Amino acid sequence: MEYFDVIVIGAGSSGGVVSARLSEDPSCKVLLLEAGPDFPDEHEIPPLFAVSGEHSWTVAGIPEFDWRYWNTDRAKTTDGHKIRLARGKLVGGTSMINATIAARGAPSDYDHWSELGNVGWDWASLLPYFKKIENDLDFGDQASHGSDGPIKVQRYKRNTWADVNHAFYDGCVELGFSEVADLNALDSQHDVIGSIPHNRYKEVRQGTLVTYIREARKRSNFNIRGHSLVDKVLLNGTKATGVRYLDINGGIVEVGSKLVIVSGGVYGSPAILQRSGIGPEESLKEIGTKVLSNLPVGKNLMDHPGCAVIFHAPKLSTATGRLFATNARGPSSAKLEMEWQVHPFPIGQEEETAGLWIYLPCQDAKGVVKTTSTDPKVLPLVDHAYNTTDSDYKRFKIAWEFCHDLLRTSSFLEYKAKSLMNVNQLKEVLAKGINSANHQVGTCKMGSAKDNTTVVDSRLKVHGISGLMVADASIFPEHILHNPNFTCMVIGEIAADIVTGEF
Repeated sequence: MEYFDVIVIGAGSSGGVVSARLSEDPSCKVLLLEAGPDFPDEHEIPPLFAVSGEHSWTVAGIPEFDWRYWNTDRAKTTDGHKIRLARGKLVGGTSMINATIAARGAPSDYDHWSELGNVGWDWASLLPYFKKIENDLDFGDQASHGSDGPIKVQRYKRNTWADVNHAFYDGCVELGFSEVADLNALDSQHDVIGSIPHNRYKEVRQGTLVTYIREARKRSNFNIRGHSLVDKVLLNGTKATGVRYLDINGGIVEVGSKLVIVSGGVYGSPAILQRSGIGPEESLKEIGTKVLSNLPVGKNLMDHPGCAVIFHAPKLSTATGRLFATNARGPSSAKLEMEWQVHPFPIGQEEETAGLWIYLPCQDAKGVVKTTSTDPKVLPLVDHAYNTTDSDYKRFKIAWEFCHDLLRTSSFLEYKAKSLMNVNQLKEVLAKGINSANHQVGTCKMGSAKDNTTVVDSRLKVHGISGLMVADASIFPEHILHNPNFTCMVIGEIAADIVTGEF
């Protein structure tokens, strides 16, 4: 059996970072396993997916590099509507097929994580990590931003925007929103309109494949294997000793290590742990798996669900210019949380239509990821419990009404914009058209072992199991108000510092 110091499962936003950082120590032999393909010559022959996704509203993700997850509507609240859950199955993971929105969470998000007992996860402690990962080409000279990190960040200049972004921005200002230059600034959390920060540079997605992993490949102690579908973590009692995976030909391979870091993502990580015997007792017994540790793996699934207001406006319907350029963050609530976000998008000149995409950053519904087979080729059941709480509907209703007010501003009337949806149509729209913003988190919740809703502690170690960590979007104890990808990269940085004793 081959032996490594550390095995990392999953080469996405967190796994790509933690494996690359750990390989900076030449004495640490690292193996990075990825279920999808690798692109070792991506620097010389850039793959098409690396530069796709900016000039189309179609959900990112090329079919051959997608996991093919779909939501299961057990509550029957989505009227048979199929909801795709796009996740990247390739080296670089979802960081290489997403919309490259480089948003940090709100400082209050992380302070709340700390208040839940996660020492070291408050905003002040995380800010150095956010600075470490970024090279902000617009604000890198400011104290709250980084200027020499591996991930380049910039905002699209106004003269590059698609027309619908101009109308949207000006309409929000007309309704009293404050203009902000930096949506990652401390005072840019609600009641603001601004240009979206992107981790895209010269059209190339600044995901982990072309940044962290590109650098790590130069090191002889860094080993990466694509087309390696992980079955389970190997355990000797309550100690992780390695990993079993299927190679490209379906052959079973076992490798040993001192430490296993699971970074398979919000759906993949709970499935791997459950097949390993770590998860809810009742679920594991259903598939005939021996229960080694009864933990709530797969529960606490959270998302930013969304829907769209479609309107007719021929001059705003063309997909020319930057599409993902502007974003409005709604007013704060009684809980001091911003309850909705909106950004515009053109649909196409053929229909002469465009839309306003709404998503909820603080959804109350909680879903589940549940493994239904011991076969790693069988995807787990995923149920986000969309449309199952009145509070989420009320948030959608406030944002829905805002969008119709926006369409009545002079900025939109100038283009003869007219909603194609009745203001009282929201329940029907949510039943037939609710979708995911693809910001899924929370299925291996971080927190104290005394809290029976948690799976890992604040040092990302699985409760009761030595030599096993989880580092990815699944460890979020609560959702953040904005896009989670940058936070996932920070989790990778922190995981590496935990291993080296620096966190």
